[in-house]
Formats: sequence, C-alpha cells, structure tokens
Amino acid sequence: MMKAIKRTILYMGMATACLLSYSCDDEFLGKPESNDVSIEDIFSNRVQAESFLWETYNSCMPLGFPIDWGKHNGMYASMLMAASDEGDVYDTWPSSNDHNTGVWSTADNREDDFGTHYKGIRNTWIFIENVDMVPDIPDSEKQQLKAEAMVLMGLQYHELMKRYGAVPLVTEVLSASGDIMLPRNTYGECVEFIVNNCEAAAEVLPDSYPSEFMGRITRGVALALKARVLLYAASPLHNTDAPYLPGEETLTGYGDYDAQRWQRAAVANKAVLDWAAENGTHLVRASEDPAANYREAVEVQGNPEMLLANQSNGWWGAWSPMFQQFVMPRGIYGGWYGHGVTLNHANQYHTLSGEDQVWEDQGSYAEFTSKMQAMEPRFQYSVFYSGSKWNDEIGTREFFRRTDGTWSDGAPVNGVGYMKKYLGRGNWSGGQFHWMVFRLAEFYLNYAEALNEASPLDPMAIEALNAIKERAGIPAIDAADPRYNTQDKLREEIKRERAIELAFEEHRFFDVRRCRIAGQEGVMSGQMWGLNLYEQEAGNLVYRREPFESRVWEDRMYLYPIPQSEIDKGYLQQNPGW
Repeated sequence: MMKAIKRTILYMGMATACLLSYSCDDEFLGKPESNDVSIEDIFSNRVQAESFLWETYNSCMPLGFPIDWGKHNGMYASMLMAASDEGDVYDTWPSSNDHNTGVWSTADNREDDFGTHYKGIRNTWIFIENVDMVPDIPDSEKQQLKAEAMVLMGLQYHELMKRYGAVPLVTEVLSASGDIMLPRNTYGECVEFIVNNCEAAAEVLPDSYPSEFMGRITRGVALALKARVLLYAASPLHNTDAPYLPGEETLTGYGDYDAQRWQRAAVANKAVLDWAAENGTHLVRASEDPAANYREAVEVQGNPEMLLANQSNGWWGAWSPMFQQFVMPRGIYGGWYGHGVTLNHANQYHTLSGEDQVWEDQGSYAEFTSKMQAMEPRFQYSVFYSGSKWNDEIGTREFFRRTDGTWSDGAPVNGVGYMKKYLGRGNWSGGQFHWMVFRLAEFYLNYAEALNEASPLDPMAIEALNAIKERAGIPAIDAADPRYNTQDKLREEIKRERAIELAFEEHRFFDVRRCRIAGQEGVMSGQMWGLNLYEQEAGNLVYRREPFESRVWEDRMYLYPIPQSEIDKGYLQQNPGW
C-alpha cells in the first residue's frame, strides 16, 4: 500500500497478535476466541493504533491479482477475467475453470471466502469503537481516521453485495455473549448503509494527503464508492419488478423498478467528476501516444487519474509471491500459463478508425498481422499477440503450432494472445504492480450509463463517453449517427466502451451480471473463440478462427450462493436456485 503504511506495517507484531486473538474461525461474523493482547494495549498510543489501521487497510482493500494459493486474493491461481468472456487460462486446474464449466456449488466456490470479508469488517469496527482511547491523537483527526475505516468497511460490503446480494449488516464489534447469528438485511438496507456511511465520511475526509501518505482514503474515494454502489443498485439485476428467479426478491434486489434509482446514480457519479475537476484529478493525457496514457493510468502510482489503488504487490521474489507464475505468459519471467484474451473480448475493441475488425474463418499470417496492428491503442497495450513485442528485454515472440503438432515457445494460448495489461513494467529485476480499485475513467462511464437510463440520449452522457474515447485515440460518437441515435444503441455502445476501457480490472465479470446479459451466447454462455496459428509445409503460417470451449450458464449464477456451511446453521436464507 502507501509508503507510510508499508513502513509502519513492519511494526505489526502486537497488532497482528490482536488480530489473531479475534479470529473468525467459529462464526463468519467474528466470534472472539481469546484476549492475548488487550484492546487497551493496542489503542494506548498513536503508533500502535495506526498500525492496527494499516492492517485494517490490508484486510479490506480489494485485490484482483492472484498472489498465493488462497482464496479472496483473486481467483485461485488465476484472475477473475478468466471466468468471464474476457479471457481464459489454458490449464484446467485454476478455479476460473470452475465457473466456466459450471461445477461450482454451495459447498465449493473457490473464487471467494465469505468469512474473510467479515474479518475485515470486524477490524474496522474494532478500530472505530476504540480509537477514541488513544491519548496522543487529536479528536478531529480521530474522526478522520474513523471515516477511513467506515469507507474500508463499505468496500468489503460492496465486495459481498456484488457476489451475494443482501448480506447481514454488522453494526458493532460482536461479542461471544451477544447475538452473532444475524440474518440477512434487505438489499435496500445494505445499499443505504454503505451510502450513508460514505456521505458521513466525505464530510470529514481530506481531499488529498502529503505524498508520503499516498494510498489512503480521501473524500474522493468515499464519493466514488457511493457512486459505484448506486450504479449497481440501479442496474437491471437489482432494480426490477421481474427478478431473474422468483423468491427472496428483497435479498436479490429491491423487488420493484424505480427509474429514480438511475437518476440518483447519475447524480452521485457526476459528483465524483465534479470533485475530480476541483482537486486536480483528471484523465491521463500527457503523452501524444494514447497507449502510453492508458498504460500510465493503469500502472503508475500517483498518476492524476488514480483515486485508490492496492499497492501491496511489490517487487517479486523467485517463488513468493506467486504472482508472476500465475499471470505471466508461458516462458516469460517464470510464467506458467498466462491469461489468454478471447476473440469474444477482442471483438469489443475498435480499429484505429473506430470501425469493427472482421476476422474470416482462415487467413494468411500477413493478414493476421495487418489486422492486429490496425487495432486501437488500448488493444496494443493490453494484448500480447503473435508477432508483437512484450518489452525490450523479452522482445518479439511468435506462438503457433508446428507441422509436427508441437507448439512453439509461448504456446498454446486460448484466445488471440495473452493479457499484457499491468505486466509490461516487470522484468527479471522485479516490478511494482498496482491494482486499481478506483480510477477516474470508470466514473465517466458510470455517469454516461446512468444518465442515458435516466435521460435517454442526454448530450452530457455522450460527452462523458467521448471523453474516454478521445483519450483512447479513437473517434468520438455523435447522437446523429444512426449507429447511436437511440437509447438502446447508446446503451450498447457504453457497455462496449466499459468492456474495453476497464478490461481485466474485475468489472466485466460483474457488469454482465448486474446488466443481466450473462446468459447471452458468447458472454458467459456458449462458445469462446480464439485465433490459432498453424505452420504449413511450405513454412508459412495461417490463422484459423476456432472455438476452444463451450461454457455453462444458469440464471441462478447471477448471484453466488451463501456457503452451505452457513446455511446449515439455520439463520441465513439462501439465494434463489441454490
């Protein structure tokens, strides 16, 4: 995370002991087991109290990179993009394949650990309820620190709600003598809980920090979380009078449709853009090369577009963390398999001229290269395809199937090539990798989407969408263009732009759910396609457009099941269909 947190976290002996003493092994809501280190010790002075807060950051900040063999740090040994139409892992054992083949269940969902979220939430309440004891922190600063903890709590509740819908709301530190078997609140109550806390936090949080505290929760982050939560709440999965499956309508959503929810989301996302304009936060545009701007926006700590990033993926070692083994392409910096980018996803991108790329069933390698090089800058940065350059150290690679049936270096890969986004700055000496929790581009797209639903074809929605397109180096759109001149057409273009701009940032997996399009052919259901290269007897290469997998979708998968181990305790209602 931030430099100050990294420095202070070295001290974590006593704070960690406290956390261990408040293990959540018995109940997911956090039943304490012992008191080896007292609360009074932890909150006896600033250094120890801040150490506890830094560890709370560590337990609450989302991270989409797989860094070890455990759950909740991204998919088990793979990223979430490989469980959506964005990508695939060629090897069968990473857990992204559980979702693609439909074998996950109430007893076995390796993508998420339900209880881990509540450990983070418990940490926030421990801090909020006890920081007033610290004698050497001024009262005004204590309110700010509490606000940081409240937003961190909201982040964890949002992670839960994206996956499960309504969940139990914990509003204090639970004790062994109290009621820890809390039922699920309604979806609406969960939304308002996060929104109200974000609004209260925004009243006391600063707009920025000194550079040594980069990475802490600001007022802009509080506004961003509120805005994203309200966008999800307004979306078709939750804001509907026709739920995806009957039963428990107030747990999976509101149980009705209200157009004002879209308006509320539009206002909240516009507030983020207004805050950004007033505080020097803006889309990265410094370079004449749109791909370089996009790369900086995603990779560079402290760039002007970044609102919040998890900075815990530091310089790697040989085997720990496992990040490079899980995400680097075969044969690059120790990569085992990498993450293929499907043709389904690649077809979302435009060419430089703003048109769709068209792939025949088969063609020459010259045609393959020409079509790839014609793709827009964000594609060039994000995808490592045969004949392209990884970096100066690795150079250019080709991957294809030889005439004898063997694969060349770097192959095979399911898709059109490997994910390169995030990874280009790494080398054999190491690399720093930031997981973007919030960056400003998202809120232009959030605003465009919500405003088009509240006020179809609103010029401000098109302006917000064009801000992202223009930064990307592709032509802006016009409401007079027959391709975009209805609410439905503009809606589809906004979805497409989200798929491109926010690719592999753990949005698509949830966007197709909240928009209720996951069951469409080629999204989370049906054929996934790639472009494979084959060597011919004459030594030349040809490409072939080929399916590599048929994926399984059932509508009950719009929300995860509550783990069966919790359902068996008799106090939680299960989601429909499970």
